[in-house]
Amino acid sequence: MRLRDHLLRWLLLPLAVLWAIGFRVGYVRSLAQAHEAYDRTLLGSALSIAERSTVRDGALSVDVPSAALEMLETRAQDRVFYKVGSLDGALAPTGHDDLPPPAPLPQPDRPVFADATYHGEPIRMVALLRPLYDPDVRGPLLIQVAETLAARQALSSRIMVDAALTQLGLIAVAAALITLGVHRGLAPLRRVRDDIAARDPTDLTPIDARAVAQEVAPLVEALNVHAARQRELQAAQRRFIDDASHQLKTPLTVLKTQATVALQQTDADAMRRIVQDIRDGTDATARVVHQLLALARSESGPALASEPLDLVEIIRAATFDLLGPALDKGIEVDFHDEGAVRIDGLPLLLREMTSNLIDNAIRYTPAGGHVTVSVLRDGEGRAVLTVEDDGPGIPPESRERVFDRFFRLDSSQGDGAGRGLAIVGEIAGRHGARIALGNGQEGRGLRVTVAFP
Repeated sequence: MRLRDHLLRWLLLPLAVLWAIGFRVGYVRSLAQAHEAYDRTLLGSALSIAERSTVRDGALSVDVPSAALEMLETRAQDRVFYKVGSLDGALAPTGHDDLPPPAPLPQPDRPVFADATYHGEPIRMVALLRPLYDPDVRGPLLIQVAETLAARQALSSRIMVDAALTQLGLIAVAAALITLGVHRGLAPLRRVRDDIAARDPTDLTPIDARAVAQEVAPLVEALNVHAARQRELQAAQRRFIDDASHQLKTPLTVLKTQATVALQQTDADAMRRIVQDIRDGTDATARVVHQLLALARSESGPALASEPLDLVEIIRAATFDLLGPALDKGIEVDFHDEGAVRIDGLPLLLREMTSNLIDNAIRYTPAGGHVTVSVLRDGEGRAVLTVEDDGPGIPPESRERVFDRFFRLDSSQGDGAGRGLAIVGEIAGRHGARIALGNGQEGRGLRVTVAFP
């Protein structure tokens, strides 16, 4: 469903319901107004007849005045009835003697209006009492005047139709204005739609939220946030492709060349040495691929769900995985902890971060050296990972740059490619951890400290 149709439905349907309610209320009020107008005329006619009603020689005499008869002339579609008689029935009534009495009966100086049925037709009646000062007649006279309801209904219908047509016209104008207002109100959204439709598929620049209504701005801002995430993903993808192209092209070329040379060898020992070089090159290339994938996973991208974990178990497992390369170089690896350290994090990335720290320490530590790994809590209760070695260390002026991709120290003696600490920096950033580089014990080597929040 289009937003325009949805808005018009919620605006116009309640307006139609209100019109229907107003139509009903107007009908009831117009009927009451018609009753009030005609009741006054009925009462005036009854008062005129009461003034001309007397008792002469024990008989009732009624001189119906012309003022009372004028009602008959103005309401040709109605029939009018009247009756004058004594309240106790001592005098023979005049007029329509079968006109039923009202219920309840009127009180002195207080006329009564009532609805009744006369000869099968609904009527409206007024009744009042007129005191008599005749010694032969006891009690007041009861004067009744009634009429059929055709004129009342015609008047109320006319009032109702006029009011309904007026309201319907106003509602039609309001509906047109609402439709125009909704159309104009949605114009900024159409401009945003046209702007996005006219863009290049790779254009993810932010949409100007100032060009839309305040209520729509959160939606545009959400689209901008989504576009920013897509830009980050695209940038990460481009970096991964560039890194893979840069890092894999040369090793694969070397492997191909070595394989070609091996095929040309006739001496088994020479061929064996070349195959050994191919195996070592394959291991190095596999490590490059592994680190490139780790970089891609660790870069800022879609939020991953953290989970409660024991940091000690993660670090211990990563340390034990690298004991083999350490023993091959005669390097002693120590691990220290003081029990479980619980944090919320991503186990795969934390293990990758630790592996790169320990691997770097082993690579740059000379044979017979020491590497110490510890997981403790500091005085503020924060989890702290420390990896310390007694290798050449990193000069203070270069410590900020070592987290850049593919940065290597000129004096570096290891065989790394400048990816390890870049991976560490990315993963630590995703966990909100802070990394500090310092000197190892006795001012030798390098100490890397990762403090988690």
